[in-house]
Amino acid sequence: MITFKEFMQESSLSRIKSKSDKGGIATLSADRGKLSKKENQKRSQQLQKDIRGKFGRGPTKLKGSYDERDEKTGESRKVKEKSFAIDRGKMGKRKFKKEVKKLGKKYGQDSVLTQTKKTATLHATRKGGLGPKTKGINVGRFRPQVKNPEGQSQIKGKTFSYG
Repeated sequence: MITFKEFMQESSLSRIKSKSDKGGIATLSADRGKLSKKENQKRSQQLQKDIRGKFGRGPTKLKGSYDERDEKTGESRKVKEKSFAIDRGKMGKRKFKKEVKKLGKKYGQDSVLTQTKKTATLHATRKGGLGPKTKGINVGRFRPQVKNPEGQSQIKGKTFSYG
C-alpha cells in the first residue's frame, strides 16, 4: 500500500512529466557556485518574481545539481542549486525558449534547459557556458527516477534527468 507522502512525491514528479509531455517545460536557476548562500537566496527570490512577471504564474521549485564552468579557466565543478521548472502554458514555443534564455543570461547562467518536443536542449546563455563555440546540446528525453552525473533535478526527493 502506498502512503500519502509517497503519493504526494509521486504526483509532483508525474505532474512535471505530464507538463513536459503536453507543451514543454524549462528548468533554470539563479544560483552561482561562487556566490554566498545569502546572495543566491536573494537572486532566487528575484528570479521567481521575474518568472511570475513573464509567464503569469509561479514556477515549480526543484533541487538541482549541475557541472558549472569557471568563466576564466573553463574548468567545471559540481554545484548544488535551487532550480525552477516552468511550463510553457499557452506561450508559443519560440517565444518560450527566447524568454527562458533571456532569464538565463540575466542571472549569468552557463545554460538553461528547454523541452518543447519529445527531447530537451541545453542552451548556452553566456559565451563559453557549454564550452567553446557550443550554443546548444540535445540532452535527450525526460527520464524520471534516473540520475545523470552531468546534471539532474529533484522534486520532493524524486530525481529526474534527461538522457
